[in-house]
Amino acid sequence: MTNNTALSNLKILDFTTLLPGPYATLMLADMGAEVLKVSSKSKVDLVYNMGAFDEEIGLSANQLWLNRNKKTISLNLKSPKAIEIIKELIMEYDIVIEQFRPGVMKKLGLSYEELSKVNPKLIYCSVSSYGNSGPAMNKAGHDCNFMALSGLLSVAGRKSTGPSLMSTQLGDIAGGALHSVIGILAAVNYRELSGKGQYVDISMMDTIIPMNTFEGASFLLDGNKREREGFELNGKGIYDIYETSDKEYITVGSLEPKFLKKLAEAVGLPELIDKGPTPNDGGLLKARLVEIIKSKPLAHWNQVFGDLDACIEPVLDFEQAFNHEPQIKAREMIVEVDAGKKKVRQFAMPIKFSESDVIYKYAGREIGHDTQDILKKLGYSDQDIADMDSEDVFK
Repeated sequence: MTNNTALSNLKILDFTTLLPGPYATLMLADMGAEVLKVSSKSKVDLVYNMGAFDEEIGLSANQLWLNRNKKTISLNLKSPKAIEIIKELIMEYDIVIEQFRPGVMKKLGLSYEELSKVNPKLIYCSVSSYGNSGPAMNKAGHDCNFMALSGLLSVAGRKSTGPSLMSTQLGDIAGGALHSVIGILAAVNYRELSGKGQYVDISMMDTIIPMNTFEGASFLLDGNKREREGFELNGKGIYDIYETSDKEYITVGSLEPKFLKKLAEAVGLPELIDKGPTPNDGGLLKARLVEIIKSKPLAHWNQVFGDLDACIEPVLDFEQAFNHEPQIKAREMIVEVDAGKKKVRQFAMPIKFSESDVIYKYAGREIGHDTQDILKKLGYSDQDIADMDSEDVFK
């Protein structure tokens, strides 16, 4: 491993599944942390079975991506011997991240309270739907549930059709994953300052609350109800998505006066300049803008707006974005990663550093790929490992 990564001094034991925790540890691993993923061959991770599957490699795109740069050990956490191995590992892997429901790790004998007795400097991050307190703490939840309960969906979508699903997992990625990374790195810094480890509790529901941003903050101040298509950034004004005559789409974000002026002149609506990006005219001016944009194909608008610096962009599909968009290419946001039999294309680490390196050592591997190597480093013999295998310790 390169010595010029930002997190080469961190060793992390990863008990997570699905998307939030695995993406968090993917980012940490890309930045140089040594991540050991603890999995079970007998338990199916739903995300591994979703999406495209590569028959030659024998793994899904999600497993190849989310397990990139990670070592993997297969342990049956219901086995006392497996728990003993975990307690040995945390003397070296002194950061733990887990994503079980509250109470599960305690039943297994792997709670923060239990493991911190073994290593008092342990940093232990729990990622869950609703956190480790409150009446909903033991409920299951998914991304759409967090957005629903947080108020976010109450102002998303259209008045005529109601709220709409997004094609991304906002609570998982922007919520659980990124906040886990922040929490872990903050705890690492605190340990450097104080010598103390600590417990980090990440609720994906909690992380969605501030994503209500401006209107949510305003509600807390004035108590006035907000509605779909009721304010500047959710469809009341010109900030929106528009259909073209060939059923393609463009996005218009021309909020500032200089951008609005360029838009107004380009589409022949000079009234926009005086009335502003959210005209108080009952939607008449916006309706005209909708009509104008829908009268021409996307190619026409690409030509009109292509060199116009006015915050107007076409809606691209994956082929257009990942294979042809110049900005994505320039920022090297799609990389090729070694998957053994061949290289696979994946999303790159999105943080760019001026000094430290980001690494792409290898794509994700099959569950348990590193089990024997890890156990031998702990001092177990081939016979010990064979005996444990016969006892279903690695099941």
